[in-house]
Amino acid sequence: MDIKVELLVGTRVHDVDGTKVGRIEEIRVEQQEKDLVVEAYLIGASALIERLSARTLVRPIRRLLRTRRVYSVYEVPWQDLDLTDPKRPVVRIAKRDLQRLK
Repeated sequence: MDIKVELLVGTRVHDVDGTKVGRIEEIRVEQQEKDLVVEAYLIGASALIERLSARTLVRPIRRLLRTRRVYSVYEVPWQDLDLTDPKRPVVRIAKRDLQRLK
């Protein structure tokens, strides 16, 4: 199945229980010969900061958000995101079991 990446970025994601996880803000890929292969998706309220990554400017903001417990970015391996309906992606595991990006 082919899905246009630009249509996925910003899409709201829920987990298997219907709990809102966040929005897809970044898609990590790896080049394998001539192809790009999806490794993981960064999902969450603060994943946008990771995507913009002007490192020296972002670090103080990231620290502030972490202290206020707003900073939540989940790294979801490609196989854990169900894209059967690309407009309504679903993480195949519960939000509480997702790995937060550090």
